[in-house]
Amino acid sequence: MGGQEQRVGDIVDEVPVGRFHWLVIAIVGGTWAAMAISILAISFTLPTFIERWTLSGFSAGVLGSASLLGMLAGNTVGGWYADRAGRKRTLVGSIVTFSTFTAATAFGVGVYSVVALRFLTGVGLGGALVAGTSYLAELIPSEVRGRYITYLEASYSVGAMVVVVFAWTVLSVLGAPDGRVVGVAAWRVFFAIGIAPIGLAVVVVRLLPRSPYFLARQGRTAAATEALETIAARAGGDLPAVSGPWRVADADDLGYRRLFEPELLGTTVLVASLWAVINLTFYGVFTWLPDTVAAAGYADNLYGFLFVVTVFQLVGQVSAAVLIEVIGRKWTLGGFTSLGGVGILLFAGAVPGAGIDFGASRTAVFLLGLFVMGFAVLGAWAVLYAYTSEIFPTEVRSTGLGFTGSIGKVAAVAGPVFFGTLTRFGYLVAFAPVAVSLVLAGVALFVWGSETKGQTLL
Repeated sequence: MGGQEQRVGDIVDEVPVGRFHWLVIAIVGGTWAAMAISILAISFTLPTFIERWTLSGFSAGVLGSASLLGMLAGNTVGGWYADRAGRKRTLVGSIVTFSTFTAATAFGVGVYSVVALRFLTGVGLGGALVAGTSYLAELIPSEVRGRYITYLEASYSVGAMVVVVFAWTVLSVLGAPDGRVVGVAAWRVFFAIGIAPIGLAVVVVRLLPRSPYFLARQGRTAAATEALETIAARAGGDLPAVSGPWRVADADDLGYRRLFEPELLGTTVLVASLWAVINLTFYGVFTWLPDTVAAAGYADNLYGFLFVVTVFQLVGQVSAAVLIEVIGRKWTLGGFTSLGGVGILLFAGAVPGAGIDFGASRTAVFLLGLFVMGFAVLGAWAVLYAYTSEIFPTEVRSTGLGFTGSIGKVAAVAGPVFFGTLTRFGYLVAFAPVAVSLVLAGVALFVWGSETKGQTLL
């Protein structure tokens, strides 16, 4: 095989799924769980900040959205950097960044310092999202790649469950009634825990190879070969001796301009639209979830209720992990997206005052719709990462993830404001537009989307 040009993807697909691949998903999945803790920390501490610093609604909104704005920058810059400096290097730097600034938030002295620290936390989170997804996609064989990337998103829901438990323990139990833990403000302890994931950066450096796709694209044949041999050896399988040269995309065919060339323009627009509507839904609906639940009369045990919602999210992601390899990415993503829209219409319509009379079934309809929405939207989000990482070619894989993810973060920032503005006209009025958008996005994918199931990465 020494002198004949080879495709990196063909070699990656020859490696039998083994312990190496489980190690990768455990490490990168651990990063996703840690990111969930960092992202959601503000949701549980925002009431404390509002009371402590007498924040206006606008100031509280800025504080709540600061990390999302940072993620917008991190998605864009991180995707660009990962396609130039490497997925592994970007992932390690991003883990260090978001862990450090999450913990540093514990030393915040006022709203401005916390906003700045949350923004910098978001930069690291955004970089980790795009680099981690590309990295995982390029180490996993085509036959299970979609499932593994979906497992990655399921790890986020595991982290969400952990942060609910942390919040209940640190803020509600240990921090009650004076809000202090061993003499330290409970919210400071809560953020200080965020330094723990920095250990994952050390694990990535020591145990995982660099992406052979990235190395081959740079023309580093020996390094790419070494990475492939490491993957095969650690997977526990046999692989013929490989030495390149490797056939990959041209190294100078890079940049955002590539995303808007005729070959990729339709894909870019479609995928960006999916990112926008799913982010708008998640950050808008879930930011207002406690308020919506209270309006519906089911807020007796908020922490317990939120924990059950995250369980349904995890079930949705695990279900998507199965379906993605059975019926394909396109049909799973489109189906879950459309189902999410139906779920939103159900629970919004069952909120008192919506003008729809469900009679004695109102409670059942509300809970059914809410759990269907959590199940479907998080399942769709999980598949969207897999689909995006496969639909763009290697030379702009992280850039494509970064750009479309950034469009999603713009929608995420707008979501809480959008819903907050419209809720005064009723929850159905606020939620109906995004529910319809989800259904239309799913239909658009059915009509114009391409299937990537089982395809070797280009």
